[in-house]
Amino acid sequence: MDEFLQQINNLLEYSLTIFGEEITVKQIITFILILIAVFVSAGSLHRWCRRFFNRLRMSHKLQNRLLAMLLLIIIVVGIGLAFRISEINTGFLGRLFHYPLSQLFQPAQTPIETPGSEEEAPIQAPEDGDGLTLARLFYAFVIVFGVFILSKYLQWVIRRQVLQAFEIERHTQFILLRFIHFTLIIVGVLIALSAVGVSFRNLAVIFAGLSIGIGFGLQNIASNLISGFILIFEKPIKIGDLVEVTELGTFGRVGSINLRSTVIVALDEKEIIVPNTQLITETVHNLTHANNLFRLRIAVGVSYSSDVELVKKVLLEAAHAHPEVIKEPHTVMESVTAPFVRFVSFGESSLDFELFAWIPDSFQRFDIASDLHFMIWHKFKEYNITIPFPQRDVHLYPKE
Repeated sequence: MDEFLQQINNLLEYSLTIFGEEITVKQIITFILILIAVFVSAGSLHRWCRRFFNRLRMSHKLQNRLLAMLLLIIIVVGIGLAFRISEINTGFLGRLFHYPLSQLFQPAQTPIETPGSEEEAPIQAPEDGDGLTLARLFYAFVIVFGVFILSKYLQWVIRRQVLQAFEIERHTQFILLRFIHFTLIIVGVLIALSAVGVSFRNLAVIFAGLSIGIGFGLQNIASNLISGFILIFEKPIKIGDLVEVTELGTFGRVGSINLRSTVIVALDEKEIIVPNTQLITETVHNLTHANNLFRLRIAVGVSYSSDVELVKKVLLEAAHAHPEVIKEPHTVMESVTAPFVRFVSFGESSLDFELFAWIPDSFQRFDIASDLHFMIWHKFKEYNITIPFPQRDVHLYPKE
């Protein structure tokens, strides 16, 4: 038994060298146990605070933020206590952050045999300024993240304080803000690469590798990026346009145009993400490219016994009675006229008419068309105009 306890004690006192720092197994086990106790305590405290906040009737959003901050504080304090109680010197963390990561992928050096001795060749650690380190990766991440936050704040300030004051149209605002955003991101990435230690002379090699990747596996992404630039600068569609992609059966307003995809907000407020390539190569109906006007076409059929002049009068009355229908011809656009009726054809079971009426907002075409249907139905009831059912004559020939 004493021998077993001695073996356990020797195991606990066994030391490991981590980045030049001697750490025993006992210290590592103590550190892990303290962390487990900290996380168990944090879970219990989290549940107690949740019940306490519910009694105070705080909103769930505020509760989640406070609990997240509390959890972060407990984790940071717990890690510090674990290092302190386990008596682990934190000096190796500095060497860890500044350790060149390229050394991890180099083969271990073998002792150099000489005729006179068998001593190992000393391993020369790279200087602190050479190679890629965790510290440099962290600095690069902070730079990119900070530039991203700065770009968002700068866009918000420019939109509120400058662009809206000059009453610049929405799509032009979008282009200017996108240009500022991409410029800042590119500058931030270049600064981050410089902080990591990437030489700009090596960027040619990186771009060569990217070109090979584009040629083999990134063709769709590259085509979407190019299509995104075409949509932004050529402006076949703009922010706020009402579009209909016939092949996809998508209808809605353009919410945003990104480099890879475009967001279309449908009538039910669902966001449909469409790749930019489809908007360039496929047929897209832009209902508001030049203006927001739209012409409704209401088709209706009446019985052959109906008075066609009365039908025309009733349809025009319904159109003129709706407040959203344009009643007078446009002074500039010749195609925009007052409501009119066409006698389309003599159908199999009905006389077919079409009512044409212009409305100022194409996004309301479904609602206004529904209103006109209701009004036409009530007026047909008022004037005793019937809408016939399909009629078929069936002839029976008895067998002899």
